[in-house]
Amino acid sequence: MKDQKTQKIDWFNYWKGFTLGFVMLAWIIAVFYLRYPLWILLPIIFVYLVINAIIFYSYYLGMVGNYFYFVRQPDKALKYYRKAIAKNTKNATALYNYALEMLHQGNAQEALKYFELSEKYNTKLFYEKNIPIAKSSCYWVMGGEENIRKAIAILEELKDSYQYVNVGAYTSLGYFYLLVGELDKALEYTNIALEDDREHAPAWDNLGQIRFAQGDMKAAEEAFTKALSFRSYMVDSLFYMGVIYERKKDKQKALEYYKRAAECNISALNTVTREQVENKIKALEKAADEKE
Repeated sequence: MKDQKTQKIDWFNYWKGFTLGFVMLAWIIAVFYLRYPLWILLPIIFVYLVINAIIFYSYYLGMVGNYFYFVRQPDKALKYYRKAIAKNTKNATALYNYALEMLHQGNAQEALKYFELSEKYNTKLFYEKNIPIAKSSCYWVMGGEENIRKAIAILEELKDSYQYVNVGAYTSLGYFYLLVGELDKALEYTNIALEDDREHAPAWDNLGQIRFAQGDMKAAEEAFTKALSFRSYMVDSLFYMGVIYERKKDKQKALEYYKRAAECNISALNTVTREQVENKIKALEKAADEKE
């Protein structure tokens, strides 16, 4: 992975360097030698940027999309991302952000395609680590043990390539091992994540689901409670807390947790679906009505 990065050219940095050189050259010629006023640089730079925008149109479209993505206007961002993609943009950040949106919407195969394209053009260490994590999530969303094993292989390779990855990678590895029933491995990586960040809610949620799978409801409840103390809108923890209280025969408390989960933003990256949450609410409300 590191070797791939060294073979790439960071065209954006080259453009920044060239632009800085152009501005300096324009100042030397127009202001220093020809004695024009300093303001003359403004129209010169403007014309230069317009020409750049025409030549590198697809990259600029991606930059506009990135701006709207940054200011949390995803609909506008997607509009420009799609235009950039139609023009075969090489803007790695735009491709990554677009793929991330597709993944959150559950379009895992489309997301994987653009994560791979982003990886092809990327030259930044941040994305070099985060793209494989995102790709592993694509395989998870696709479902099936074969795809989960692919997700695990990607993250194991990433882990072996760097002295340190990040807490998200270890948390994801822990969860993927949980899905394939390797609870010891799941616990190992979840504990590594918690050692890295004791306030990482998804890792506590992992621990809760592992203990739940082991049948230790007391430990599971403690872990889910911990997760919710750091992130009150942790959908998965709220759902499992509902399940635990159902098993305790406290249907009112269970319903409260399910309703809190229903108020959250539930995406394809959650371990439970909105349908599951709503079915739980309907079942408990129906039981309460029949009791009355």
